[in-house]
Amino acid sequence: MEHPFGCVALGLTALAIALLLLTGLLGPSAAQPPVPGGPSWLPPYHLDVRPGAGVVTALLLAAALSGALGLGVAMRELRRGWAPDPGRLTLAGALAALAVVCVPPMGSADHLVYAAYGRLAATGGDPYRDTAATLARDGDPVGVAVEAPWTDVPSVYGPVATAQQWLAARIGGTSVHTTVLVLTLFGAAAFVLTGLLLQRAAGPDRGARARVAILWSLNPLLLFVAVNAGHLDAFALVFAVGALLAVRRSPALAGVLVGLACAAKISLGLYVLALAWGLRGRPRAPAALIGSALVVGIATYLPVGLGAFDQVRENSRLVSLAVPLRLVLGPLESALGHDSARTVIGLLGWLLAALVVWLLARTAARARPAAMAHVTRESAAAAALLSLAWLLTTPYSLPWYDVAAWAPLVLLAPSALDGLLLARSTLLVCAYIPGRVVPLPDAVDTLQRTLRGTVGPWAGAAILVAVVLVSRRAGGPPRLRSPRSPAARRW
Repeated sequence: MEHPFGCVALGLTALAIALLLLTGLLGPSAAQPPVPGGPSWLPPYHLDVRPGAGVVTALLLAAALSGALGLGVAMRELRRGWAPDPGRLTLAGALAALAVVCVPPMGSADHLVYAAYGRLAATGGDPYRDTAATLARDGDPVGVAVEAPWTDVPSVYGPVATAQQWLAARIGGTSVHTTVLVLTLFGAAAFVLTGLLLQRAAGPDRGARARVAILWSLNPLLLFVAVNAGHLDAFALVFAVGALLAVRRSPALAGVLVGLACAAKISLGLYVLALAWGLRGRPRAPAALIGSALVVGIATYLPVGLGAFDQVRENSRLVSLAVPLRLVLGPLESALGHDSARTVIGLLGWLLAALVVWLLARTAARARPAAMAHVTRESAAAAALLSLAWLLTTPYSLPWYDVAAWAPLVLLAPSALDGLLLARSTLLVCAYIPGRVVPLPDAVDTLQRTLRGTVGPWAGAAILVAVVLVSRRAGGPPRLRSPRSPAARRW
């Protein structure tokens, strides 16, 4: 067998998915909130084992670590020329996505508040002003099901996301079970479609398509946090990936698609910059892209008003636990006070992101696949670099945000960027297991606090050190040259 470790990679991937399904089938736990309602013949399905927090934590950590190891082995074998059948792998990925939707969402209770936002919109409420508590006061079962810390938090998502949640609520009615099913099916369908679009962008090369299939469609970490968990990110991202494909032929269409992505989740605005970078040198094309994106943004936000940005502004001052900037939060708050420290942290995040982009620019440039169309290649490389830099440095970050970087990265040639993103995703997924905000046994609580509060920030800082080492190995950041020099058109 020419690539025996390829089979090892696929075996570890299958083990990770199997552990994820097993954990879901055990029923409500510290990782899995109840999804009341019916009908019971519809998925998600589960037993009523009621496993302890220690059991589900061990199972999900084993799933995450075996999946990450499988991805690491696969990355090495793909670099060495391993090219398994991409069609079979993509089909396996679609079946895996369907399977993980057939067990209840795990890793957070976010899907319950999504259902509440949809219920508010479907019953005449305003998800940008009202909250799940508004529904719960009237005894609405969807509002009652929402868990801390989201019971009194308005929606932070854009009107396209609210439209998706409204449709799910219209179908599900008062059944949390059915509404959550519709939401996760939307996400799974978007995830599978994104994989197909990425296959199309990768072109006919078997090795490039196999890379897409393994690192996206069969990625156990993404199947957990982006598909099973029911987060919005996979649904929003499919529009941005569509824009990557459309930008070469129609910048205006790409602008419409990326505008829809931003109107679902505002952080995907980084893709606007990436697409504009890919169009540099083409007169009027960037203007068509940005103009059509703005038209979509105005058209979608006009009916809901500027109040849709209120919670976005609130969230911009948050600092999550498992990020490197958490290490300086305490000293800054002691020196500057709460509000000023949060402002400084936000500025530091953007400055660090710019520094990471500068340091990794040469590595990203060398990873651009020569066979891909120029505009798509440049846009994908820019999207991967910008998204990765943002994930590594933003003050507020969660594991499911990583889909924004994985999608364009799988289109690039193997590089050190793969290892950086894999390390970041593995770290964040493990830090947010089991996921629910519920009382935990002392041992599990200590482990969770250690992973999030100590290991997470320091490991994130270590990844930033690795960025510097990767930059030095690639020959350092690109030198500034005269604009008329051909080299100035490179990264």
